[in-house]
Amino acid sequence: MDDSVVVVLVAAAAGIVGLVLAVRLWQRWRWSAHLSRRRRELRKQQRAIDARQQEIERLAGRIVSTSSTTTIAGFEIVRQIEAVFADGHPSQSKAVEALKALAAEKGANALTNLRSERLPSGKCVAQGDAVVVRPVAERRDSSPAEGADETGAAAPADDGRPTF
Repeated sequence: MDDSVVVVLVAAAAGIVGLVLAVRLWQRWRWSAHLSRRRRELRKQQRAIDARQQEIERLAGRIVSTSSTTTIAGFEIVRQIEAVFADGHPSQSKAVEALKALAAEKGANALTNLRSERLPSGKCVAQGDAVVVRPVAERRDSSPAEGADETGAAAPADDGRPTF
């Protein structure tokens, strides 16, 4: 073989190797830039999620009481706002917390008829009625009411009939 052909073949091989290395470096730079953008987006999303979670916790703190029945011991229901529903949460406690926040956003300070369950998909749901309650006023005097015995029970009316 002629030396000039060998020189051309070596030069061509060196050019191909150089081109492959250049393409690899360019691809690595592009991938690095992509990962940098993705990390920046993820940090932004995480900050938004953290802010929303703090808002949920703040709103849920406004709920003074919950009950799985239609009444709440020690409180009287002033107004029923509406039924609320939260779904797609990883745990029942998170679903109830989100439900409390939703009720507080609607102006409620308590939940009645609270139910939560785990679905076959593994996600949890919670539902209840958003209500406004106020504490029941305790009786100020400790003496029995008029017409009542010592226990506070009302005495039977005296209608002249004998009682047995």
